[in-house]
Amino acid sequence: MEELERARDRLMEIYYRYHPPLKTSFLEDQEWAWGDRWGVDTEVGRLRKVLLHRPGLEMEAVKEPYEEWRYEYKPDLEEMRRDYETLKKAFEDEGVEVFERLPEEGPRPRLVKSIYTRDPSFAVPGGVIIGRMYDRLRRGEERYTLKTLASIGCPVLRVVNGRGVIEGGSVMWITPKHLAIGLSWRANEEGARQVAQVVWAEDPDIEVHAEPIFGGHIDGFICMVDVKTAVVSRDGLAYTTYEWLKEEIGLNIIERPKGVYVAAVAVRPGRVICASGEGKEEGIKLLERNGIDVIPIDIPSLVEPRNSGSIHCLTMPILRDNEPSG
Repeated sequence: MEELERARDRLMEIYYRYHPPLKTSFLEDQEWAWGDRWGVDTEVGRLRKVLLHRPGLEMEAVKEPYEEWRYEYKPDLEEMRRDYETLKKAFEDEGVEVFERLPEEGPRPRLVKSIYTRDPSFAVPGGVIIGRMYDRLRRGEERYTLKTLASIGCPVLRVVNGRGVIEGGSVMWITPKHLAIGLSWRANEEGARQVAQVVWAEDPDIEVHAEPIFGGHIDGFICMVDVKTAVVSRDGLAYTTYEWLKEEIGLNIIERPKGVYVAAVAVRPGRVICASGEGKEEGIKLLERNGIDVIPIDIPSLVEPRNSGSIHCLTMPILRDNEPSG
């Protein structure tokens, strides 16, 4: 018995001498433990890794009445794939590593809006939060997003659960210390609470600003294009959110006129990729007049008005550089 006790004491001595208790944070250990510095706390820091989805056999599920699938016509899969290759190449030409979401399993894939990878998840410092989508048409995309992230070694920090509802288009980093969440039918207070728990675990000083918006997603009303510059539409924002952006954070706000379409994804501060074509030229000119470097790409089958989302919806950044200081 004494010999067993001595062996246990020796084992504990070894633990404390050579394997002391953990005192570092998750982010401090991430590069060696997880292979990279995953996650984002900015919409404009240099984009390093992005998640896209190649249109696939799920599009065969779209049948009349098309409106039930959120289409007004039968999509042309070959056209969508050509436009996807244009989108992918635009990011690769900017030095961004593109990861493709794993295809849906089973003989009858049905997730016909999977191209919009921003919605099922979103990145925070250290990794990604898998959301919970409000629409039965799209529920299930979360599963394949999680499987894809796991396959590339990206940490999944939370799967929103319980009564929580939240989608990536409802979440936007304004600065590394300010996270905006637009509450609507696509993001409720419980979903926002679960997001706040994750970001506060790493940095309790981050301000999570969750307020109602008058529309589906906050990215329809705020488009970050530079470290302190955003295109903003007042129409869908609460007055207090607009004042928070302008007065408390001190953003340089480019007012978006009514009827002008603006959607962009920054590949680095002040340089963005935009969809071009029908109804989008005025928005591109607005950005260029304000000193933003625009890369226009023609991808009509993937974006409004022929489809139901924007270029922002099509992309889910999973790694960005920190915003430049000074």
